[in-house]
Amino acid sequence: MRFSDLNHQLYERTKQITEQVATSSEYAIVFSDQNMMYRILQNALSHHDISSVQLFNSEQKIIAELGSVPTQNNLSFAEESQILEHDDYLESMSAIHYANNSLDGVFNAQTDLFNPSNQRNLIGWVKIEANKSAIKIVKYQYASLIIFILMLINILTILTTYQVSKHLTQPISKLGVALNKLVKGQFSAAKLMKLPPEYADIQKDLLDLTERLEHHHEELIIGIEQSTEDMRRSMDSMEEKSAQLHIANKEAMESNRLKSQFLANISHEVRTPLNAILGYTKTLQKDIVDTQQRLYIDTIEQSTNSLLAIIGDILDFSKIEAGKLNLENNHFNLKALVDDVYQILSVNLLTKEKQIDLVPEFGTDIPEWFIGDSTRIRQILTNLIGNAIKFTHQGSVRTKVSIASQTSQEIVLSFHIIDTGIGIPEHKIHRLFKPFSQVDTSTTRQFGGTGLGLVITKKLVEQMKGKIEVSSDPSIGSTFRFTITLKKSNKVSPHIQKLDQHVLLLEPSTAYKNYLTKYLESIGVRSTACSDIEQIVSTLNKQHDTIHAILLSVNPDDQSIAEARELIHYCAQQHSISSIMMVQPPGQIAHHSDLKNVCSDILLKPISQDRLYKALSNINKASVNLAPPKAPEPANYEHFKGLKILAVDDSPINLQLLNHWLTPVGVVVSSAYSGQQAIDMAIHDTFDLIFMDIQMPEMDGMETTQMLRQLEHCKNIPIIALTAHALGSEQQQMLASGMNAYLTKPIDEELLFNTIETWRNNTKTFQDQVDDKLINIFDLEKALDVVDGKADIAKEMFDMLADSLDAEKKLIQHHLENQDTEKLIEVVHRIHGASKYTGTINIARHAGFLETHLKELGLEEVDGVAEDFIETIEELLTHRQLIPWPQSLDATP
Repeated sequence: MRFSDLNHQLYERTKQITEQVATSSEYAIVFSDQNMMYRILQNALSHHDISSVQLFNSEQKIIAELGSVPTQNNLSFAEESQILEHDDYLESMSAIHYANNSLDGVFNAQTDLFNPSNQRNLIGWVKIEANKSAIKIVKYQYASLIIFILMLINILTILTTYQVSKHLTQPISKLGVALNKLVKGQFSAAKLMKLPPEYADIQKDLLDLTERLEHHHEELIIGIEQSTEDMRRSMDSMEEKSAQLHIANKEAMESNRLKSQFLANISHEVRTPLNAILGYTKTLQKDIVDTQQRLYIDTIEQSTNSLLAIIGDILDFSKIEAGKLNLENNHFNLKALVDDVYQILSVNLLTKEKQIDLVPEFGTDIPEWFIGDSTRIRQILTNLIGNAIKFTHQGSVRTKVSIASQTSQEIVLSFHIIDTGIGIPEHKIHRLFKPFSQVDTSTTRQFGGTGLGLVITKKLVEQMKGKIEVSSDPSIGSTFRFTITLKKSNKVSPHIQKLDQHVLLLEPSTAYKNYLTKYLESIGVRSTACSDIEQIVSTLNKQHDTIHAILLSVNPDDQSIAEARELIHYCAQQHSISSIMMVQPPGQIAHHSDLKNVCSDILLKPISQDRLYKALSNINKASVNLAPPKAPEPANYEHFKGLKILAVDDSPINLQLLNHWLTPVGVVVSSAYSGQQAIDMAIHDTFDLIFMDIQMPEMDGMETTQMLRQLEHCKNIPIIALTAHALGSEQQQMLASGMNAYLTKPIDEELLFNTIETWRNNTKTFQDQVDDKLINIFDLEKALDVVDGKADIAKEMFDMLADSLDAEKKLIQHHLENQDTEKLIEVVHRIHGASKYTGTINIARHAGFLETHLKELGLEEVDGVAEDFIETIEELLTHRQLIPWPQSLDATP
């Protein structure tokens, strides 16, 4: 309100001054009296609010002005008075009139006031600007005064409030301090606190609370002391138990080492006599003619092979437990592998009393060739199909193979082993995959076994990224289902030409007849199924011109064999038609050698598709000959004559067997019964080849080999290990000691001769062979260059990496299973970095591939790249001991 009054006063004062100047300046303008004009203007400027005054004539031109430079004229030259307000000033303009009818009006300013406006003449204008700065100063002074008063009031209010709040909160603060001391356990200080009388009840409750807390605190201290004492005793007990566990762990590790050593010794001690048994058995088989004696020899061979299979199961189980069972990758024909398994099992398990159909069934979309560990797949199928045959007395055993899923690089196969045997009770199925456990554990059980076959099978299936399961019904039979993951192979079997033949088929089993008919159609062979021999004879008499052969299934009884002999003679003599016999099992047919002479071929059921195709392809009607065929000529080993071979073994029987095999072909065999004797003989004589037993007293085969390699003339002699050891690490120790290759006992005669043939013409030095194995795996020169040729540092860095690779490999597999890309990249990057400084060129290359793939594509199609990387790690660990570090490695600088 005060500010509005100031503005209004300035407005009225400016208006009044403007009118006074307009009235008093009439005469001065009329007479052009400049002195008067300036006196009037000076009088107007004497007011402190006026900043400028201007007089204009009737033509709107300035005729006099005083004061500061006026701002731009924002007012129009009108006859009415007008005032315009700006932020900093007021602008006022008024017209100046002159009355013509009264000269006195010049001297009397009031005369014009009574003259009508239409009788007055406009002679000019007066413009005045009034400054607002003085008003603003007054305003500021007034506002400052108000603010000061308000601040003073606020300060007084704050002081008053503070004093009041202090009086009110002081007891609360004391209460807070007391509670804080209670928290800190200062109970006596809390008891001494005094509060105003109005807080007497609170102080009483606080004292009560203090006493209670003090009591609880004392009890707590006693409890803590008791617990501390109990914990100390527990720690002592735990420390004692930890020491016991440490001792037990060391004992377990030692026990595990002793178990591995025991298994190696058992392998050696059992395989060594078995080597002699099998060797001499096969030698006797060549010369025995008597049927009964041949049966005895065959029984010995089968029993020995069964014992070898049991030993193999035990060793495989030990490898699996130790985590040392590694899978290999090789190209193999799956259909041929299944055929081979059926052939071998039918020989060993089928008898005259057990006649069952063994039928393989493959999906039409399954390729023939794959990449994987064919040996272990054969072992899986042998275990499962062998069990199915063992527990099936009639009916069939079928093996169905189909594709479960596939990618661009891998394929998952599903196998079903279906039998019509005795089945397994549901409450006993859980025993199947437990070590050393059998469904029937009674002393009167009908079927034997170690109880390890299915355990090994399950572990192998899981190692091939698959799973195995079983369903069974004692009234129907059992079905074992398993899947395995294999890599696709680009290898293709040769194209099979259509045969365009017509055959008569005599097969009493409907299931097997359908299997054969389906295959014959696929190779362009038309088949006419006959129910008995009379129907075959009748069909021959009518259609013998269009028939190329007869497929004849023969049972192992005397009547069936006699009928088959008569039919084969009839077909050959009357129609010149060849016969192909299908037999099961072969044991009984073997005693009727005349059948072999009159048949075009004898095939063992289940029929191998490849063998059946070859048998049909070799049929020639014009070449049917009833004369007995010539005996096959023995293998020619004339080129072995004169070879000097040193055989080292502590077993006289094994040395005798080697002499028995090699001496007849002209090989000069020198026998050494110990490592030292072998070294003494090598010093005084030269040899073309050395066979070295591994486990010998005093000096074993590896130590003997190292000593021999120090002899100048023995540096490059091929040394072949004869070992019963089966672990891969032990095999690499043999090669690292200086041996060129190894043969596993029991030794096969043909394999022995093939080994001699391979190594007798060897021209490479031992170091060349080592370099060939290490090429693209390890670069010794690069490893030494990184550390300026300091071999001890290079080996230390390499050992640090190699020692960690086994654990890193398990981490990679773990992160792959959990789909953890970040941790997988971290592990691969760590290996990649270390491999660049240790000469492990192949690991560095594949680590780079895998790391790049993970960063750019993540886990998409990473399985193949990761498997290649893991195989590279295993390859380095396998050949680690072959690295020829410089001899100056242990020299003191």
